Amino acid sequence: MPSKMKARVNGKLELTISKRDFEAIYKKADSIITPKYEDICGTDEDSRFQYYFYKGLQYELDNGIMNFRQLKLIKKSTLFFTYKGQKLDAATKLDDFAKLFPDGVKNADKTLKEVYIRLDSADVMDDSDWRFTFKNGYLTMIECFFPC
Repeated sequence: MPSKMKARVNGKLELTISKRDFEAIYKKADSIITPKYEDICGTDEDSRFQYYFYKGLQYELDNGIMNFRQLKLIKKSTLFFTYKGQKLDAATKLDDFAKLFPDGVKNADKTLKEVYIRLDSADVMDDSDWRFTFKNGYLTMIECFFPC
């Protein structure tokens, strides 16, 4: 993603947002998990973040700020992702995605049943990497992560 400010969940939820503002939109998380920090690269004994889950949506809460981490897309979900005015949901096909990220799709092995497209920081000018998963030609997951 070239700019986190251009992308949103359901057209309104920013990818970096305060916990208070997140809860004003989604009230309460379905679950909150404190991970085993020693199992996550780049963390140390001072880490205190938690993962907040809401109907297939995952944010990471750290010091009162929530950052988007993952969105699992299923056909019955009301959640979707928007980028540059384009809606990305469970009905998004690989060809639709190629209109936004032609270079990312060009290099993907489209003969597989499950296709992974990774846009790294060299492509998107921020320090995170983005992974888009397509299964049977349809988008099933959007993930933001920081490589070690």
